[in-house]
Amino acid sequence: MLLIGTMNWSSTRLKGVFHCPHCDANQNFRLKATRPFLTLYFIPVIPIGGLQEFVECQSCREAFESIVLANHMLPSDTPAGGGDSAYKSSEPTFGHDLLHVIALMMVEDGHVTEGEIDVAQRIFEKMTDQALSRDQLGNACSQVQQHRLSILSFLATSASRRTHEEKLLMLQAMFAVASADGQVTDGRMQGILTAQAELEIEPQEFEGAINATDQWLK
Repeated sequence: MLLIGTMNWSSTRLKGVFHCPHCDANQNFRLKATRPFLTLYFIPVIPIGGLQEFVECQSCREAFESIVLANHMLPSDTPAGGGDSAYKSSEPTFGHDLLHVIALMMVEDGHVTEGEIDVAQRIFEKMTDQALSRDQLGNACSQVQQHRLSILSFLATSASRRTHEEKLLMLQAMFAVASADGQVTDGRMQGILTAQAELEIEPQEFEGAINATDQWLK
């Protein structure tokens, strides 16, 4: 019997010192690259995705998008791999950030339902005027799990690049996915409240945005 599955290859591409958004202090970091492989008898044989990078704080072990180094990396005497003292990365689009907060909400409870997939596709397409395939959604869910991203660590890097209106849309998308099956669990509600605080949305405006979420699902 053939044993086929997947595994992730990872390596450290750079290390140094950055200002960790979670610790709010200067900490050592590692910039890691992962790549999923199809395995045969537990041996990786076929790469099934491109390289994905993430930054891991060596103190709190939180994971962040690699763009965190563009604004938070500090000079270090011990770079690995001959890297520059500053890591450059292009600014992610609103669609990228919206897809990631949707994916983070979907994987919060460890499983994804058809109702959540339907709502995620509909709300993403209406908010961005771009189609979202099941494969794209699945890849985003896989990435946030592989890189151990949390809502807090993701918003620590993405909140500053989004307008106030975009922040409200991200909250509405999270709530729509969280309530797709009729009930918002405690864990998901905590995630939404974490996002409200990290996005600096006032309680009254937050309540209004949540109440207006249905407009995107009609």
